[in-house]
Amino acid sequence: MSNPNPKYKLKQIYDKPVAEYPVAVKLPVDLDAYVRSLPNKSEWLREAVAEKYQREVGKN
Repeated sequence: MSNPNPKYKLKQIYDKPVAEYPVAVKLPVDLDAYVRSLPNKSEWLREAVAEKYQREVGKN
């Protein structure tokens, strides 16, 4: 689906390219409630996934 209002484009805030499509997951109820209570859910989730990736793969 294209942007219905191209006047308001999302700004790239990362120094690396981002995927074209989002990743979606279902979470346990308690974790879901916590994440949804955060003021910046997306950024928190990106950081959490990046930290886990760095631990497992050892990339920076």
